[in-house]
Amino acid sequence: MNRFKQIVAGLGIVALIVGWGMKAAAQSGHYSAKSLGMGGTGTAFIDSYHANFINPANLMLNADTKPSVSVGLLGGVSAMAGGPLMNISVYNQHFTTGNVVGSEALDEWFGTAMGNSRGFGLELDIIPIAGSWRGENMAISLALRNRSLFNGSTNRGFSEVLLTGISQERFSEPQPVNFSSGAVAFSELSVGFSYKLLELPSLLGIGKNVKVFVGGAPKYLIPHYTSSIDFNSTLQVTDSEIIHDFAYTFNTIGELTTQFEDYYQARQDPNFDGEIGDFVDPDGSGFSQTNGAGFGVDLGGTVEMDLAGVLRGAFSWIGGDKKLQVGLSVTDIGSITYDNNAGSFTADETFTWDGIDLSDGLSDNFADSVQKEIYQNYEPSEEKEITESLPTKVNLGAQLQLGKLGFAFDVQKGLYETGMNSSRLALGLGAEYKLFNVIPLRAGYRTGGLTSSSITFGTGIEIRNLEFTVAGLTVPNSENRGSGIGGAWSGLVLRF
Repeated sequence: MNRFKQIVAGLGIVALIVGWGMKAAAQSGHYSAKSLGMGGTGTAFIDSYHANFINPANLMLNADTKPSVSVGLLGGVSAMAGGPLMNISVYNQHFTTGNVVGSEALDEWFGTAMGNSRGFGLELDIIPIAGSWRGENMAISLALRNRSLFNGSTNRGFSEVLLTGISQERFSEPQPVNFSSGAVAFSELSVGFSYKLLELPSLLGIGKNVKVFVGGAPKYLIPHYTSSIDFNSTLQVTDSEIIHDFAYTFNTIGELTTQFEDYYQARQDPNFDGEIGDFVDPDGSGFSQTNGAGFGVDLGGTVEMDLAGVLRGAFSWIGGDKKLQVGLSVTDIGSITYDNNAGSFTADETFTWDGIDLSDGLSDNFADSVQKEIYQNYEPSEEKEITESLPTKVNLGAQLQLGKLGFAFDVQKGLYETGMNSSRLALGLGAEYKLFNVIPLRAGYRTGGLTSSSITFGTGIEIRNLEFTVAGLTVPNSENRGSGIGGAWSGLVLRF
């Protein structure tokens, strides 16, 4: 067996907890088929019940072009995945050639510093049913949304242990060996409200029929699942010993908490000879249970106006109505509390192995002992609930509609690193052309945020009383900040 692969197995038993967390897929923002197709924009123009999750003020939009009632039957599905850890360029260059993967691959993946970390996220967002109604001065909507979010990260030190093993050359001084992951799954029942706050006949000679809308969408959150781990350590190899100083905390709820507690209690018997796999068997049944409660709100405002004067004249060569909309919103304000058999388990140990011959490796029996007596030597805490913040995001956007042609941009910034939410500023640009007033042709460009720059596209059928559209996202070059992929489907949307 290659040198020290057994000790990697010791670390791996802790990493399995990450795998249990990854049973949840994920979603932090909200993308309809239209918004994703146009570069992830939408703060200024996404209407009907989707507005609840992007900008509730937009419930009042498009009174002159769309019926007042919209109903979604399986009213929207979107999924996204990506991040710097998913670097397809590095993978193709080093992991598909059949050559031994060495430090060069890790240099390109993480950089040269052992503490450099790379993360990724997964998102899944499903609206089983939703509806909205728009009146002359106000609008309301009701939407049920199921959401899952996952994010994880690992640093170069941990990846080096897994891919190239432990060597004195690389770990002669204490080096960080860290990873983390977190997953949440929950449903939300959102009630949206929008009101026409102000109406002006003109604005500075560049706009007319100016309307200002404000809106909010409080939501009741129904938690189903959460799991997380945060593993931090330093690893050092000297002439005579390995020193691994580590600490970790992992959180669970429901049946998993009971299983980890049962294993802890069994280990208190000096004659215990079992394995953690005899006790821990996640079956996914908890995803349908209610495991706590939470509250949140989405807030926004939108200004809508017809172009006039110089602005209208600049686009006189384009037929049709000419309209500008600008929106600002803050989404996912709030948190979720999981309190159904919540558990928190911690370990803080130093593993020292002296008298080692680096060329001999480790026996299976020794590796088993390390796993059971060192890395699985956790203690339950008195924590009885787990609170997770929603992936709060600030959004600013605009849309210019010129007859059948539309242009949009959005700027977004996440306040919490949850799912694919990123504190790194993201910019989306999008365009749409309505072919025969029936087939929307959409394209967009997105840069910033969690992944490398991406392109988006979308099409389908969209008429006055029916919508059935799709969209996709892909990253052409994952070299800088990793890959990304996504898709969205409108479901069946009826308007009357």
